[in-house]
Parts: sequence; C-alpha cells; structure tokens
Amino acid sequence: MADEQLIKQQQRCDRAWQKALQAGKEQLGNLQTNLEFLKETGLLKPDDKILEIGCGIGSVVAELARQGHDIIGTDISHEAVKYGLKKYGGIKLKVQPAENLDFDDGTFDIVLSFDLFEHIAQIDRHISEVHRVLKPQGCYLFQTPNKLSNVIFETLSKKSLRWRRVHCSLHSPRQLKRRFAKHGFDVQFVKMNPINEFTLEKLKKLGPLRSVIARIDFCRMPLTLQTNLYVVAKKTSPARPANTKTSACL
Repeated sequence: MADEQLIKQQQRCDRAWQKALQAGKEQLGNLQTNLEFLKETGLLKPDDKILEIGCGIGSVVAELARQGHDIIGTDISHEAVKYGLKKYGGIKLKVQPAENLDFDDGTFDIVLSFDLFEHIAQIDRHISEVHRVLKPQGCYLFQTPNKLSNVIFETLSKKSLRWRRVHCSLHSPRQLKRRFAKHGFDVQFVKMNPINEFTLEKLKKLGPLRSVIARIDFCRMPLTLQTNLYVVAKKTSPARPANTKTSACL
C-alpha cells in the first residue's frame, strides 16, 4: 500500500480501533440493522461468493459464515483484523484498503460494506474496484449516512465541523444514484428503521431530541429524511472510460 494518503488513513484507523477496543467497544456500526437489511434484500444465496469491505473485527463475516456463506472480509486496520481473527477464529479476514482490492476481476457475486463509504476520500477509485471484482449482474449492498441528515447530526453532536475530516464522502440519495450510474450500476434504496439500543446510545449526544427521534418510524419517512441510506447497487453495464466527462458536482 504505497499510496501516502492510504498509509495515513490506515494509521488513523488503527489508532481509532485501538482506542475503541481498549474501551471495550467492538461494534462501531449498527450491526443489528445491517444484518436485518441483508435479510430484507433476499439477495444472499447459498452458493454466492461474498466480500465485505471495511469489515472491522468481522462480526458480519462471522455471522454469514455461520449461516454457511462463502465470505471473506477486508479492512484497512491491522488492529481490527488481528482482534477479529483472535475473537472469531476460522473466518477469513485480510488487511486491505477499500481502494485497492487484491482480487481477480469478476470474483464475487455480492460485495458488502457498512459505515465505510462516507470515509473514503478516493471514492470513485473505490467504486471502480467494486465494479471490477463483481461478477456481471452482481450487487454491492451497503449502508452509509444520508448527507441530508448526517451533516446536521454530526454538527450538533460534535458542536463543530471537525467531523468533515472523517466523513469526507457523504452523499444524498440523488448524488449516490448519479455517481454509481457513472460506474455502471443501477441503484435502489431499502428503507430500514435503525432505532435500537445501539442508536439510542448514540443519540444521547442530542439531549432532549433523542426521545423525539426514538419515536419516528423511519420506514414511513421519505428517503431524503432517512438517517442512513441502505443501498442495493447492481452491476448492469461496463463502467465508463476514466476520461468520460462528468459534472464535478454530483
């Protein structure tokens, strides 16, 4: 991983995971809702070959492997992968950045990621790599915060704009559809209700607003008001050539 930007990213992720694990925090995302999303899509078949990018300690990998799926997880963090291999044992985890996937073209039927997309500075490079390793008609199933709501949440909870350093690739639903179309994907959204113990703990930062948000059924809310976007991106055509002119502002 010679890219200087990726090396710095790896160092930040290692520090973050080391701090979290020392504090006894193994899950940095909403594992329960993420697994419910995978079940809701009905797209994971027994013979599918699956890749999870940004797998953290491998909790999703471990659960899907337990269900009999052929799955491998990658994460840029040595700390997370080392911990996951020790915790779960027998699962397949590798240290890899999301922008450089060390797999042959057309290897996977399904690619997954959760709470990863928004952190990737070289986002087009990442999507191109996902497109490359997917089989024809393969799907990229992922979750990422909705830019339209996350900007407000992060600013209120952090009381600053420092969050922009780590959430450098936030997208609205419309922006996601346009960006993925450029890379040869058709995008559909699945509404999920993310309210559970993990979310309620996270919402403590908002004070009295927490109780208001906790009563919302997000499955009934418009897509633009979702806290998180759950996405099914299907590989439908070759990616456009790299020199294709596209709008700089998606």
